[in-house]
Amino acid sequence: MTETDNPQTAGLPPGARMLLRAVYIMGVILVLLVLALIIGIVWKASHVSEKAPTPAEAAINLGLPAGESVSQVALDGDRLAVTTSNQIIIVDIRKNQIISRLKLKTP
Repeated sequence: MTETDNPQTAGLPPGARMLLRAVYIMGVILVLLVLALIIGIVWKASHVSEKAPTPAEAAINLGLPAGESVSQVALDGDRLAVTTSNQIIIVDIRKNQIISRLKLKTP
Protein backbone atom coordinates (compact mmCIF):
# COMPACT_ATOMS: atom_id res chain seq x y z
CA MET A 1 0.00 0.00 0.00
CA THR A 2 1.55 3.31 -1.04
CA GLU A 3 0.75 6.82 0.11
CA THR A 4 -1.45 7.41 -2.91
CA ASP A 5 -3.53 4.34 -1.98
CA ASN A 6 -4.18 5.68 1.54
CA PRO A 7 -7.67 7.24 1.54
CA GLN A 8 -6.75 9.84 4.22
CA THR A 9 -3.89 11.35 2.23
CA ALA A 10 -5.03 10.58 -1.30
CA GLY A 11 -6.29 14.09 -2.08
CA LEU A 12 -3.44 15.97 -0.37
CA PRO A 13 -0.62 17.60 -2.30
CA PRO A 14 2.90 16.25 -1.63
CA GLY A 15 3.87 19.20 0.61
CA ALA A 16 0.88 18.62 2.87
CA ARG A 17 1.70 14.91 3.09
CA MET A 18 5.22 15.75 4.22
CA LEU A 19 3.85 18.14 6.85
CA LEU A 20 1.43 15.46 8.06
CA ARG A 21 4.30 12.97 8.31
CA ALA A 22 6.36 15.54 10.26
CA VAL A 23 3.46 16.09 12.68
CA TYR A 24 3.20 12.33 13.29
CA ILE A 25 6.94 12.06 13.91
CA MET A 26 6.94 15.04 16.29
CA GLY A 27 3.95 13.55 18.15
CA VAL A 28 5.78 10.27 18.65
CA ILE A 29 8.89 12.13 19.84
CA LEU A 30 6.78 14.18 22.26
CA VAL A 31 5.20 11.07 23.74
CA LEU A 32 8.62 9.42 24.12
CA LEU A 33 10.05 12.49 25.85
CA VAL A 34 7.11 12.69 28.27
CA LEU A 35 7.59 9.01 29.10
CA ALA A 36 11.31 9.60 29.63
CA LEU A 37 10.50 12.52 31.94
CA ILE A 38 8.10 10.43 34.01
CA ILE A 39 10.59 7.56 34.20
CA GLY A 40 13.33 10.01 35.26
CA ILE A 41 11.17 11.48 38.02
CA VAL A 42 10.25 8.03 39.33
CA TRP A 43 13.89 6.94 39.20
CA LYS A 44 15.09 10.05 41.06
CA ALA A 45 12.39 9.61 43.71
CA SER A 46 13.20 5.94 44.28
CA HIS A 47 17.01 6.31 44.27
CA VAL A 48 17.53 8.86 47.03
CA SER A 49 21.21 9.40 47.59
CA GLU A 50 22.70 9.13 51.05
CA LYS A 51 22.88 12.36 52.97
CA ALA A 52 26.25 14.04 53.00
CA PRO A 53 28.00 13.69 56.33
CA THR A 54 27.66 16.73 58.52
CA PRO A 55 30.94 18.46 59.28
CA ALA A 56 32.30 18.06 62.76
CA GLU A 57 31.54 20.85 65.17
CA ALA A 58 34.40 23.30 65.41
CA ALA A 59 35.41 24.78 68.71
CA ILE A 60 37.64 27.80 69.06
CA ASN A 61 39.32 29.08 72.19
CA LEU A 62 38.73 32.83 72.46
CA GLY A 63 41.32 33.19 75.19
CA LEU A 64 39.05 35.12 77.51
CA PRO A 65 40.43 36.01 80.95
CA ALA A 66 38.81 34.43 83.98
CA GLY A 67 35.53 36.08 84.89
CA GLU A 68 34.96 37.67 81.46
CA SER A 69 31.87 36.50 79.64
CA VAL A 70 30.39 36.94 76.20
CA SER A 71 27.66 39.58 76.11
CA GLN A 72 26.74 39.63 72.42
CA VAL A 73 27.41 37.70 69.21
CA ALA A 74 26.77 38.97 65.65
CA LEU A 75 27.22 37.08 62.37
CA ASP A 76 27.86 38.73 58.99
CA GLY A 77 28.73 36.38 56.13
CA ASP A 78 31.67 34.29 57.30
CA ARG A 79 32.68 36.71 60.08
CA LEU A 80 31.55 36.37 63.68
CA ALA A 81 31.83 39.31 66.07
CA VAL A 82 31.94 38.29 69.72
CA THR A 83 31.48 41.15 72.18
CA THR A 84 32.66 40.82 75.76
CA SER A 85 32.86 43.37 78.53
CA ASN A 86 36.43 44.42 77.56
CA GLN A 87 36.87 43.63 73.88
CA ILE A 88 35.36 42.68 70.53
CA ILE A 89 36.76 39.55 68.91
CA ILE A 90 36.35 39.00 65.16
CA VAL A 91 36.42 35.31 64.12
CA ASP A 92 36.57 33.86 60.58
CA ILE A 93 34.21 30.90 60.86
CA ARG A 94 35.38 29.25 57.62
CA LYS A 95 39.00 29.10 58.73
CA ASN A 96 38.06 28.78 62.40
CA GLN A 97 40.58 31.38 63.53
CA ILE A 98 40.58 34.73 65.28
CA ILE A 99 41.14 37.63 62.87
CA SER A 100 41.38 40.55 65.27
CA ARG A 101 40.78 41.73 68.81
CA LEU A 102 39.54 45.23 69.49
CA LYS A 103 40.07 46.46 73.05
CA LEU A 104 37.30 48.61 74.46
CA LYS A 105 38.22 51.68 76.50
CA THR A 106 36.52 52.09 79.80
CA PRO A 107 35.70 55.64 80.85
